[in-house]
Amino acid sequence: MASSNTNRKVQTKLSGGPLDIPIVDTLYQTYGSWNELLIKFPKSQRYTLGEVCQRELLATLEAVIAAAGTNQSAIKTDQLRIASAKIDLLRLLVRLAKDCKCLTNQAYLGLESQLHEAGRMLGGWMKSLQ
Repeated sequence: MASSNTNRKVQTKLSGGPLDIPIVDTLYQTYGSWNELLIKFPKSQRYTLGEVCQRELLATLEAVIAAAGTNQSAIKTDQLRIASAKIDLLRLLVRLAKDCKCLTNQAYLGLESQLHEAGRMLGGWMKSLQ
């Protein structure tokens, strides 16, 4: 007999404290998308370009959570600047992955859209601090 737990869907929404911030959810979903695409990466690029993108996504998520978790304006601004630079780098790396034929155009457009949305949210947050 199958357990009822096996039929439950895993909830992807985050909740609690700084994890309620929409940009965190967007970056979380972007990482999930990237992880699915990384499996299909050519082996020659999976552990180089693919892994660099993966690390940068995690570092961006870390910087955003650090910014959300502090009340000190200077630290918050610094962390948001770091996250912004990492998003810019990710856009470039994702385009490079497309140009190296590691990603399809459709996958590229999906990731680019998610990164654009995260960048827009981040820009709004930074503007609100000025």
